[in-house]
Amino acid sequence: MGLRFERVTITDDDNRTTPFDNQGNQLAFTREGQDDLLLLQFALAQDFRNDRLRPTSGAVSRLAVEQALPVGSGSLFFNRLRASYSFFLPVNFVRLTEGPQTLAFNVQAGTILGDFPPYEAFRLGGSNSIRGWDEGRIGSGKSFALLSAEYRFPLFAILNGVLFADYGSDLGSGKDVLGNPGAVRGKPGSGGGYGAGLRIQSPLGSIRVDYGVRLDGGGTQFSFGLGEKF
Repeated sequence: MGLRFERVTITDDDNRTTPFDNQGNQLAFTREGQDDLLLLQFALAQDFRNDRLRPTSGAVSRLAVEQALPVGSGSLFFNRLRASYSFFLPVNFVRLTEGPQTLAFNVQAGTILGDFPPYEAFRLGGSNSIRGWDEGRIGSGKSFALLSAEYRFPLFAILNGVLFADYGSDLGSGKDVLGNPGAVRGKPGSGGGYGAGLRIQSPLGSIRVDYGVRLDGGGTQFSFGLGEKF
């Protein structure tokens, strides 16, 4: 449980308040370009994995709830729900070296109830969403669903390999975001990616390096991070 307050001001490159983009689409909830966000946050998790850092079996489920309270500029009042479920299966497909092999699956979904600013929409695309795409390039929606699958296997010593596939959609909810930013910017609303990656075990945890390819053939993306995607 937590409480977070933000004062969001939309500005241009010259640091001037700019509530609209070049095409006249609203970027903040208020027409003045400044919103106040007071968010009450709750999170629940149920974890049955055999290892929290490098699971090979079991499952974990998570539920997160955010309630915006109507204070300050904009008096924003909305509820954001997000759920995630991951499960892991031990396998033995190709024995390159000693170590566990795992099939890992993740499904996520979320929705927003009430009126919200466009920058609080769910963004699809990027290293923690759908690999192979730039951040937010697939869509910005009031709701979303995302599926990911990985085959994780050892290569040698501190180096592991991963083959992955991701697919997600805004479920047609892009039009429900103020200003319809996804459609205005030509975002498809749904898309997938696949690729391969490396996991380098370090004292800081697993260092993630992924090379993703867009399912529509529109490009590729290298991404980096700490820890597994799920």
